[in-house]
Amino acid sequence: MLKRKRCQNKECGCLFVPCPQVPHQKFCSRKECQQARKREWNKKKLASDPEYREARKDAQKKWKDKNPDYWKDYRSRHSEYTAKNREQQRIRNLDRRKKRLVPMIVKTVESIPTNNALSGTYKIVPIHADMIVKTDECIVEITAISTG
Repeated sequence: MLKRKRCQNKECGCLFVPCPQVPHQKFCSRKECQQARKREWNKKKLASDPEYREARKDAQKKWKDKNPDYWKDYRSRHSEYTAKNREQQRIRNLDRRKKRLVPMIVKTVESIPTNNALSGTYKIVPIHADMIVKTDECIVEITAISTG
């Protein structure tokens, strides 16, 4: 009798018989489960491999350069989606104002000064009051020249 395993896709969880050629198979062969497997692999690869991350970034930039009007065209072809998205964003902005939160949608990092001359590596994130989307971050090395 063949040993069955439970699919690791949280939405699936069905029992399946692993392929003999894939001894540590964790996902069944359903399309949705294979997509979940690929997403999981990609997430781990992006987190652990700087060369892969850089190659992906370059590929996305090349695609964006070849297709500069993609989002403009997409919004014009999907007017219902665009209207719904703008309405949802308007509601989120109102909620933020009511809660007196910083009117930003992106996550930012603020440093708390503990010493006037802290040498080290820092992540710098631009701060704009009307920020809606993720912005580029800079990693910088700061070296104190003088402590006094």
